[in-house]
Amino acid sequence: TMSTAFFIVLDNKAPGFETFVNGKSLAKDSEGLDKIAEALGIRLLDEFVSYSPEEARAMMEEMGGDPVEIEAIKLPDQTWYDPEEGLTWVRQMITHLQAAPSAVKHPEGVLEDLQEYQAVLEQAKAVGAKWNLQVDF
Repeated sequence: TMSTAFFIVLDNKAPGFETFVNGKSLAKDSEGLDKIAEALGIRLLDEFVSYSPEEARAMMEEMGGDPVEIEAIKLPDQTWYDPEEGLTWVRQMITHLQAAPSAVKHPEGVLEDLQEYQAVLEQAKAVGAKWNLQVDF
């Protein structure tokens, strides 16, 4: 769907700043971004996505899965990333897109999202919070 968005979640629920990022342009252009990531030899955007086992099970049930089967699945623990890792990724993407905007369909929107990510990750780094991405469908 068009309303998918990648948003940032911090391990600190009250970091003292706004963590909202739009993330819709990144979702719309995820194929182009994946191609860039592959070319640069860096993580794909989805590789930063991580849920707790409870959240993952709840999502599977919402999508119509069998609760008994879902309960039996061994799910990985939630992974949290260092903000510096995210900042490095975001900066590499921004640099690439400024040089080659045609690599994605909506370069302006994508760059805006990346700059929002950068701002949140810089603040996360300042307060020592870890982060990951989640997807809003």
